[in-house]
Amino acid sequence: MARPIITLTTDFGLADGFVGAMKGVILGISPDAAIVDITHEVPPQDVRAGAYALDAAWDAFPPGTVHVAVVDPGVGTDRLPIAACGPGATFVGPDNGTLSYVLARAGARPESAPFVPASVALPDGWTAYHLTERAYWREPLSSTFHGRDIFAPVAAHLSAGVAPSALGPRLTHVTAFAVPVAVEADGRIEGCVQHVDRYGNLVTNIPEALLSAAGGGLTVGIGGREIAGLSGSFQGEAALVAVIGSGGWLEIAVPNGSAARELGAGIGDGVVVRLAPR
Repeated sequence: MARPIITLTTDFGLADGFVGAMKGVILGISPDAAIVDITHEVPPQDVRAGAYALDAAWDAFPPGTVHVAVVDPGVGTDRLPIAACGPGATFVGPDNGTLSYVLARAGARPESAPFVPASVALPDGWTAYHLTERAYWREPLSSTFHGRDIFAPVAAHLSAGVAPSALGPRLTHVTAFAVPVAVEADGRIEGCVQHVDRYGNLVTNIPEALLSAAGGGLTVGIGGREIAGLSGSFQGEAALVAVIGSGGWLEIAVPNGSAARELGAGIGDGVVVRLAPR
């Protein structure tokens, strides 16, 4: 029988013992669990970045994986602790928008300004539960470390076979922020930078499928600079290249350098793709 898998995505870093404490709690309940770190280097309190990091990795795991995502500046407040169950995976963490990118891919998009949290109905095929059943928590409960005392033990109990419905009352809505969507009109695609990776590559919200559907040649514009066509890699003769990255998004890069530094660009900056006439 395959070992249950639990992933961890946090802003805790590794300088302190927070991640180790969560793993200790998990293994005390589910000793056979395989614990995988997605990342603990989410910028502190940056829920948007945590949501992006989770979405970039979760679907690489086998069906049945439990994903714990804790970027929780509201710990100890009235924000809800939840478990959300989608096709093939369960997500455990604070109800503060951490699932926004995951839910957007499933078609759940709140009617709010970009990155502003709002209530959204769960997509078809999803269920969610408010974590209220203390039998599945660690005691005593700290008001400042729900990662250790609620989310880690709940994930461990789920991996050991506890039904999500045992964890608390069912929810019909969760919190998510609106993820900006690229728009095509009049021979151009307008999008924005949604992530800057550790290499300084600018990951846009323009999907490969939109570029493929447009057909023909293209020019990518950002920060007053233009890039003709797509590169097949992050290398090339040009000082600035556009490439389809591993996540399926248009990315802008500087060979052996940082596009973010070169362009002075970051999250939310506009990107325009001009399409050649067919």
